[in-house]
Amino acid sequence: MKIKPILILTAIVVSMLLVGGACGSPDYLPPPTTIPEPITVEPETDSLPLDVDVSDYPEYLDLSISIESIQNQEHFDAVMNGAVGKELTVTLGSNPTTGAQWSEDAEISDESVVRQTSHIFIGPGIEKPPGTSGEEVWTFEALKKGTATINMEYSRPWIEEDASYRTVTITVNIRE
Repeated sequence: MKIKPILILTAIVVSMLLVGGACGSPDYLPPPTTIPEPITVEPETDSLPLDVDVSDYPEYLDLSISIESIQNQEHFDAVMNGAVGKELTVTLGSNPTTGAQWSEDAEISDESVVRQTSHIFIGPGIEKPPGTSGEEVWTFEALKKGTATINMEYSRPWIEEDASYRTVTITVNIRE
């Protein structure tokens, strides 16, 4: 008994469709991570002058700067206001595939006012193509009333004059 080539071809195509369908099944994908969206503070519009009494101003507990903004501007100044015992979150766009990275630990002028409690990188997820940027997130704890400055640097540390070098300076005002 001779098997016809059309039957063999049909069996191969059907097998490929069945295997391909199983591999693309949502059962094989990890559940997506949901992260609450931070409030975006635009440095030029939401920052307060340094000499004002911040006790009557709203809290700015979350700062977010996108990778697009970071690529287009070399330095950012921002002001965050909070109260003792609150957490402040800073989210900065990052693309480690370029070799550039944010400093792991923020430089804090007065660690008795505010201290860094965590730093994590959140990747773009599997649905995005390779090389897509993610975000780095720092959490700070407000310890006592006062003002401190937080400095962060984005660079490729092994290159002396790095074109990707960026900085963020955040003045943190903490009230009781």
